[in-house]
Amino acid sequence: MTPFSTVRRALSNPLRNSTDFGAIAVFLLLVSFLIILSTFWGHLSSGGHSWNSADWLINSEVVNVRRGLFGSVVLWISDGLRVSPLVTVIALQSSLAGIVMAGAVRAIVLSPRGRLEALLFISPGFCLLFWAADPAGAARKELITYAAMSLLLFTNGHTRRDPMVVTGASLLFAFGVSGHIANAMMTPMFLFTAWLALGRRPPIWIAGAGVMCVWAAFNTWYAIRFSGISSAMDVCRPLLDRGLDESLCADAIRVTAANTSEAIDFVASGAIGNGDGYWHIIIYPALLVPIVYLVRHTDSWSLLRWPIALSVLPLLPLYTVGFDWGRQTVMHITPIILMLALCLLRGRIVQVREVPQRIAWFMLFLALIWAPRHTFGIEWGMPLGMLLRAFGIV
Repeated sequence: MTPFSTVRRALSNPLRNSTDFGAIAVFLLLVSFLIILSTFWGHLSSGGHSWNSADWLINSEVVNVRRGLFGSVVLWISDGLRVSPLVTVIALQSSLAGIVMAGAVRAIVLSPRGRLEALLFISPGFCLLFWAADPAGAARKELITYAAMSLLLFTNGHTRRDPMVVTGASLLFAFGVSGHIANAMMTPMFLFTAWLALGRRPPIWIAGAGVMCVWAAFNTWYAIRFSGISSAMDVCRPLLDRGLDESLCADAIRVTAANTSEAIDFVASGAIGNGDGYWHIIIYPALLVPIVYLVRHTDSWSLLRWPIALSVLPLLPLYTVGFDWGRQTVMHITPIILMLALCLLRGRIVQVREVPQRIAWFMLFLALIWAPRHTFGIEWGMPLGMLLRAFGIV
């Protein structure tokens, strides 16, 4: 079933059973996806965004630098296709967001218990709704991990097809690991979800997991070893040589010259010194508790509570060096949602209790009115925020 047919099926009969919020969820995801695409193409028309586009173009053409291996591959592809690196980045971002959208729609439409899946995907912590509410946090490289995990939603228990899907998802994930240490930190969650997708094929999974762990460890070392360079112009120069504007180097590329200790001091002054980080005492439980509530309506809470809880541990160091605490929180929440969606879709877990109608509507209401900001604090949710911005209210 193609993404277009799954969307059409969901919207054609929104009340196909009394417990299904699927059409509402698909509609919100579709609107969010269109907002995200608009953001990407807005970056293209303006010559690129100094964070959201430039982060994908950090390269090691002149000097070794964290995230640089990924950017060098992007430049190599662009040179081979004879197109601007910015066009390559926007096309890649759009395609990856499309994979996430298609995987989410497939999970909602084909799930035997549509309401539970739908309530998972309308979480303000799911990446598409999060990016639509705060486009400034969109198009960063964790999108690659989300797309890789979304590909796993296209497994269906077929003994020959599923290993091919998992292999493709793993190669995509490995590419993302070379681009950002945050993706390396999500390796355990990706491997666990891949294991669920493969079923009883431990030799294949063990071999792949071993290679992936070594690759993640190497890229973590590389990011730490080359965390600060003498001049950011060494990263910018290959982009200028390819016709891009120097303004693209103002932010994400500029901070490649900052070392780890400088990053820690900067985060500490904002998160602790200014008190901005205390928002997350509210934000994190507000995102996580509804997911826990939904999982407790299945037969597998005692098993799934461990990956839900433990998957945050590799991400914790990011809070000391990265200012985007909202993004980092979503790096925990979105993989959990995708993992649970796969479990429900494939029958790995079974819903044993219905979510009461009033609770479901309340969760939908909350999803519409708020979302975490990509740094600190909160934003109006999607689509409420979109409407308020359209009318110039916020």
